[in-house]
Amino acid sequence: MLPFSGATFMMIVGVIEIVAGIIVFLNTRVGAYIVSLWLILIALSLIFTWHHPDVAVRDIVMAISAFILARLSTPKS
Repeated sequence: MLPFSGATFMMIVGVIEIVAGIIVFLNTRVGAYIVSLWLILIALSLIFTWHHPDVAVRDIVMAISAFILARLSTPKS
């Protein structure tokens, strides 16, 4: 379905995940929300196709963890 190989797609995804990691390092709150959303989208795509539901559950748990990190990084007023 892609106009390029699966290996190229995975390289692109890898670069996106590295950028997300850098954002988490530089601005933890914003980066953690981005990572949480990214993981939820991955999990939803796996659940809707029912390919690798175990990986979908793992991604949901990691998304919850990233969301908690974002909430803990929010300054108290």
